[in-house]
Amino acid sequence: MSVASRWVLAVSLLALTACHRREPVASRCHDNSACASDQYCAYSPGLCGKGQSPGTCRPRAGDYASSYRPMCACDGKVYDNEGLAHAAGQDLAVMGGCPAQIPNYAACGPHYCDARTSYCEIYLSDVFELPTDHFCRPLPEACKPVAGVARACACFPANTPCLSFCGPLQTGGIDAFHLTCQGKKPPNP
Repeated sequence: MSVASRWVLAVSLLALTACHRREPVASRCHDNSACASDQYCAYSPGLCGKGQSPGTCRPRAGDYASSYRPMCACDGKVYDNEGLAHAAGQDLAVMGGCPAQIPNYAACGPHYCDARTSYCEIYLSDVFELPTDHFCRPLPEACKPVAGVARACACFPANTPCLSFCGPLQTGGIDAFHLTCQGKKPPNP
């Protein structure tokens, strides 16, 4: 065997050995069919498989049955919380779009904000394939519902972000608020 042949063989064996030592790479996916039965496709950047970037297969595990924080999933259904959506094999629909109306809860991207205690703050994305950000923020005391009293955007303090684009959201119960920011980035959590 020539020196060159031995060198190629040695490099090949080293490469093969190195490949077997690596940590397993998470499966990439565009839908749940690429994932194991105990996994779901977590989309990136969260566009329910409609974007160009693939998602990653993640475990469905989780016990979140006790909390009620309604979430809109990629199958168009509302789940009681994020964990139950994942357990059902669904990622969250970051742009929302679930047709369900929940009395006293305002659709806010993948979230449903409790209109009695929070409002929907929206930061519009101006970058293709980056979703708009949605947050449920605590209502100021002056904006919390009082029986028989109509609420308006004037209840927010003047320095509230995005106040210039404030409007009502119908919930099938009490109306909620949305405040939409254009040309601003959301604050870091």
